[in-house]
Amino acid sequence: MNRPALLALGLGLAVTAAHAAPKGKYSRIGELPGEKIPEVLQPRERNPFVRREAKSTEPVVEAASEESKLRERLAAMNVTGVVRGGDTSTVLLEGLILKPGHPIPPLIENQTERLAVSRITDTQVEIVFIEIDQRAEARKILVPIDLRPRVNVHLATPPAPKQNSP
Repeated sequence: MNRPALLALGLGLAVTAAHAAPKGKYSRIGELPGEKIPEVLQPRERNPFVRREAKSTEPVVEAASEESKLRERLAAMNVTGVVRGGDTSTVLLEGLILKPGHPIPPLIENQTERLAVSRITDTQVEIVFIEIDQRAEARKILVPIDLRPRVNVHLATPPAPKQNSP
């Protein structure tokens, strides 16, 4: 037989087989929606069709922008000294010497944002991000100046011995 004849014979058999499928409860495509029987689960049984999230054993890493890391770093630093001379002030922010108009060295590893001191008042240091676009409003970080003494560690001492009074 030639190829077209075999193809025609195959198609004829396929059509005959499709029409010869048993008619009744089950058809070629399976159960119809109206014929399905609902399955009732007891409360303690697990539903196999529910999508469950896989429990990850990896630690959750919080994503933080470089700006938020810089803000956290500067918030953790304390002003340890202020020098006022004439109309300018210099502030010692832990190990950094801050002067108005001067840039601040990198505070975190691989820092790409550039910071500079905008102004220093009696109560705070204003630090700004140096923006590439000069028309954009500068983002600011305010560091409070608080030189009041604080007790960081309170060492426990043994109680004083009671004195016997005569």
